[in-house]
Amino acid sequence: MTEEKEKNNKLNGRQGEKKEGKVANIDAPNKDLDLLEKKLEEKTKLADEYLSRLKYLQADFENYKKMEARDRNIFKTSATEGLIKNLLPIIDAFEIAILSAKKNYNKVSFVKGIELIYADLLSVLGKEGLKQIKAVGKKFDPYYNEVTMTVIDNDLPEDTVVEEHEKGYMFGSKVIRTSKVTVSKVENPLDLPKKQDSNFEDDTY
Repeated sequence: MTEEKEKNNKLNGRQGEKKEGKVANIDAPNKDLDLLEKKLEEKTKLADEYLSRLKYLQADFENYKKMEARDRNIFKTSATEGLIKNLLPIIDAFEIAILSAKKNYNKVSFVKGIELIYADLLSVLGKEGLKQIKAVGKKFDPYYNEVTMTVIDNDLPEDTVVEEHEKGYMFGSKVIRTSKVTVSKVENPLDLPKKQDSNFEDDTY
């Protein structure tokens, strides 16, 4: 009887150990799952914070673009206004010259007045960055010049600008209109008429 009791006790002990092991094995996955859920919650919270920051940055950038566009428009308007104000005296001078010519026309004084107004106009526009392209006497440059005519001139180097039909202009470093010019060409020696040798005109031969 005693031996049977001992066997039963050992058997019961083993079964109890197996039950405890099963409970432990069940608890372990639950802890891992809780840990994963906690990490996921933290990551989700962090992603929400990043998204919120991104939205704020996007809103700030949109506001910056609007302000930049507004400032650019204000600058353009101010620049244009300043140019117009500087041109008003030129308009006044033209009106005075026209009125004076109608009342008492004098060709010499009228031309001189127009030349002064023209010089003033170039001065005002020059301060804004406008420059005339100097072409006559220089070698033809397709970046600055446009050929409208050619002329034979053996006394000048090939492609020298000899006449300007329409002035070219630059705004800053940019060509806004090329000058229309006439350039020189050297006559082809093959096209020249053959000249008689002076020796053939000598009667001594």
